[in-house]
Amino acid sequence: DPYRVKVFKGKSVHGDVELRVEQAQFSELSLAASTHGTLSVTIDSPRGGIRRVRPDFVLVREPPEGGAGDAPRRLLVGLHLGGVPSTDPL
Repeated sequence: DPYRVKVFKGKSVHGDVELRVEQAQFSELSLAASTHGTLSVTIDSPRGGIRRVRPDFVLVREPPEGGAGDAPRRLLVGLHLGGVPSTDPL
């Protein structure tokens, strides 16, 4: 839903950190973590190409079901173990 992106566009946190919203389906995501404590998510989307982000927060808007080897749930567990806060309004 592009509306959610528009709601946050140009907004900032504490007046100095601009919010950036990335939308993707679980099937477009892959997760990488290092021993140094950094976590990054690669988004491989036909709409926006390949992007790498270091998320500060995750809003889940898709049920984490299906996928090869239950990949969506493994991604959520990886984000959680990487210390990324999230919410699931489903």
